[in-house]
Amino acid sequence: MIANALRARIATYAVDMKRSNPIFYKAEDGTLTSTQIARYLANVHHLLLHTPIYLTRAQVRALAVGNEALARHYEDKRGEEAGHEAWAEHDIARVTELLPAPVNRDVAPAVNDLVAYIARIIEEDPCLYLAYILFVEQLTVMGGPEWLRLLEERCGIPRSSMTVVGKHAELDREHVEEALDCIDALVGDPRRLPRMREVIETSIALFDRFCIQVTEVKHDGARPGSPLHSSAA
Repeated sequence: MIANALRARIATYAVDMKRSNPIFYKAEDGTLTSTQIARYLANVHHLLLHTPIYLTRAQVRALAVGNEALARHYEDKRGEEAGHEAWAEHDIARVTELLPAPVNRDVAPAVNDLVAYIARIIEEDPCLYLAYILFVEQLTVMGGPEWLRLLEERCGIPRSSMTVVGKHAELDREHVEEALDCIDALVGDPRRLPRMREVIETSIALFDRFCIQVTEVKHDGARPGSPLHSSAA
């Protein structure tokens, strides 16, 4: 019950974001630049560095509240996610190697807010982190492949420079099903649904804000589809 309700909301957003989220509609109209993509990747890298930290924290909190099964899940998940930040590092290097100026790698304010928010929900109730994980994985599976196609065909940014998205889109197909099963098995209590819905809504809002902030980065001086954009291949 809880898992299906959360999945349905994420699926609705995955459709809506194609019209409302600038990293998607700017990819579709070919105006997303290499500089903006590099900033996006730098922030994804920052988030991925926090993944093992938060999985460890969630495991500790789960043990503290006596949920050993949830603690084992987070321990196993930490092993699955280890080293994924290296994909983002590779992609940043590929996208930025021929840009005319260094890319601003400062963390976007919305990403700082998201990092702080995840820490708070884990401390409040380690089960809530399951909702955030489902949001990220399901959204990547539903939107990632099409976004990569648009970036390559319309913005000149090849898939080989976006491996952090492509590899997660592939891996998370299986992870989404596992996440849904885990939510039903490890949460269970329907009284938790409203709070887990709130986690999804906050995650959506912060993701949208992050994408707006990324696309506010100044233009890199290259036209989408120009040799500068495709040189990262």
